[in-house]
Amino acid sequence: MKYVKYLFVVLAASLLAACGGGGGSGGTPSSGSSGSTVTATLVVTLTDSSGTALATPHTLKAGQFYLAQAKALTSSGNPIANQVVTFTTDSTLVTLASATGLTDANGVASVKMTPLSVAGAGSVGATMSYLASGATAATTITGTAASYQVTPSAATGTPTLSLALTDSSGNTLSTPRTFITGTSYKAKVTVVDASNTPVSNLAVTFTTDATLATISPASALTDANGVATVQIVPLTKTGAGSVQASAAFNGTTYSSPVVSYQVASASVAASLVYVPQAVTPTNPTPGIIVVSSANNGNKLLTATFQLNNSQGVGISGQTLVLSLNAQAVSAGVTFLVNGINSNSPQNFVTDQSGQVNAYVASGTLPTPIVISASLVSNSTITGSSYGLAVSNGRPTQLRSSMAASILSVEAASNGSVIQGVQSTLTVLLSDRMGNPIPAGTVVNLIASHGQVQGTCTVAIVSNTSQCSAVWTSASSRPANGLFTVLAYLDGEEDFVDANGNNQYDLGETFYDMGQAFLPKTVDASVPATALVYNAATDQPIAGGMIGTSACVVTNSTPMPYQIANTCDNAWSSSVRVRLGVRMNWAGSVATMTQTANSATGMTVLVTDDLGNAMPSGSKLSANLLCTTPPTVTPTLTVSPTATPNSTGPLSVQISYLPTLAGSGGAGCSVTLTVQTPGSVSTSRTFTAVSN
Repeated sequence: MKYVKYLFVVLAASLLAACGGGGGSGGTPSSGSSGSTVTATLVVTLTDSSGTALATPHTLKAGQFYLAQAKALTSSGNPIANQVVTFTTDSTLVTLASATGLTDANGVASVKMTPLSVAGAGSVGATMSYLASGATAATTITGTAASYQVTPSAATGTPTLSLALTDSSGNTLSTPRTFITGTSYKAKVTVVDASNTPVSNLAVTFTTDATLATISPASALTDANGVATVQIVPLTKTGAGSVQASAAFNGTTYSSPVVSYQVASASVAASLVYVPQAVTPTNPTPGIIVVSSANNGNKLLTATFQLNNSQGVGISGQTLVLSLNAQAVSAGVTFLVNGINSNSPQNFVTDQSGQVNAYVASGTLPTPIVISASLVSNSTITGSSYGLAVSNGRPTQLRSSMAASILSVEAASNGSVIQGVQSTLTVLLSDRMGNPIPAGTVVNLIASHGQVQGTCTVAIVSNTSQCSAVWTSASSRPANGLFTVLAYLDGEEDFVDANGNNQYDLGETFYDMGQAFLPKTVDASVPATALVYNAATDQPIAGGMIGTSACVVTNSTPMPYQIANTCDNAWSSSVRVRLGVRMNWAGSVATMTQTANSATGMTVLVTDDLGNAMPSGSKLSANLLCTTPPTVTPTLTVSPTATPNSTGPLSVQISYLPTLAGSGGAGCSVTLTVQTPGSVSTSRTFTAVSN
């Protein structure tokens, strides 16, 4: 009996489940569901463009846009975010901007809908595939559709058809409008009624001269913005033509104004321009080459000209004649054609892109280069190069220099050498005209003390020919702390180009240079131009034109690092350009000596232990202390606040404001502190004058 009762209960429960007991929803579950239990709801509503719900019945007016919104909720009424919703409607009545939308945090997905200019009734539906929490399969939820009625805008008065011609990208052509054969274009008409409202779904017909261009398609419907567009392709025939658009409006045909155009052949040249070569790491100065006698550097450049039609498209197969300017020819510049040098005008044929490339070789003299180009078939089409030149390529003494990042190097402390301290040396080189010398030029470096990188290779950095090397403290410190680093390379003697022909002529003033040498000892009071070579200690440098004559000083400009009586009294294109920098192997402990003292301040001479500059960049500070404080405590000013990048002693000025005179202070003293870049501090206290 108990078994029968239990069986009845199970059967009743099964029947209840089969009948779908448990409620309904605003959305109907379909495929993927294990039963009819509602997992989510989806409700569609229609709003105006601002999101305000439309009143019932939903009326959509052509020429405006609306929003279709679907709200997705779980069975418990919570919003479903980030859910893809698919919208459907009658495409003959309404256009949807997108077929799908993504729900926001409120569970609402929206798409823009634009009614066409067609009367009729329809509806917007929505569906989504939803995977409920704990479910193993997704359920397709079909939302409640929202119905609507489309009311076409009543176009009033006489319509206006505005026609424009554009390129294939839709950019309006400027006047005169030119079609180039082989290129496609567009004709675009905009139709509005008397109230300036776009007229949509209107058939517009386009016409033109069939011998000049084809239109495809011949007619098109205006969109919601009243715009209809067709493609125009010019034929091979050249000439002037026009396009016109027309449409039947309320039983009457209206036309746009005629828009004219001209068809031009793609092979008709309109411009010839010079194309400068791009700067590359291997060729940083592509427009400048060096003289043919230079030891290194580019001696060949490429001159490129571009022949274009009126639309900026290159024209192939056209002959250009290129010629060199007379000054360049006089300097030995030539065209290099098929391995043969010639300074005569040369013919070149444009390639598929409309370009020609001419190789130009340098001569023996520096000179500007101007290449003129013209079209053989039409000599009025011309072009000219710019920025081309032949430079000397050889450095000169008066145009070059060397500098050190740290002139006073902190490389000694309490009598001991600090090994491995470094300073970067930068050598900047120019030819006689102040132009960069060729990249790749090698510079040699030697040092009287310490270690220096043996060579550096010139590169073009920020349009300047330069190279860098590193000096490192090593071995012993100079007895007086001062030493020299010398850079040298082959160059030519400077001269005054009286006749401006860019070459030395007999009788012109020049700067004679003798044999170079590296001084092993340095006297701080003797400049590099007055050094006297000591054969017992100094290092002579071989190379260059070495003579036995006295070295005459030209224009009050003596040459540095020069051995006496080694000049040749003749201009030379082969000398050793020598560039030196005097440096200080500075100690870390400062020596301070008061040299002036008054109620307004004091002056202190600051040096290292050998009487030279403290390490470059050492910080200077001071403080005042009085046994009887002044009525107003003065502010101390230290000038400078850091040691400069130099090698000599530094005079430091310490000022009081207000002064100590009449301040009531007594027993005042000033403590000056010098702190090196290596964090070594030296302080000394000096008595201050208070009256």
